[in-house]
Amino acid sequence: MESYYPIDCGFYDILEANATLKKYVKVQYYTDIHEFITTNAVIKSLTTERGEEFMELATGEKIRLDRVVKIDEKYNPKYNGYQDFTCDC
Repeated sequence: MESYYPIDCGFYDILEANATLKKYVKVQYYTDIHEFITTNAVIKSLTTERGEEFMELATGEKIRLDRVVKIDEKYNPKYNGYQDFTCDC
């Protein structure tokens, strides 16, 4: 398992604002086995466990914050320069 990389405070604020508003967001992230996932969901909560931060979606998915690439149109600065080749078709 790779080490946790703390996320940018500004990006955390974006996640927190969306969690507070309980609105649907488009979430793009990598799983622990490096699958790239795109889903639409409500951010239920943000938590910290053993020094790692997580986002829990209303769907039940739990995502480590340093694996989140993008929320709606806002990129995690860790993935600055990331090229999005996904299709919404």
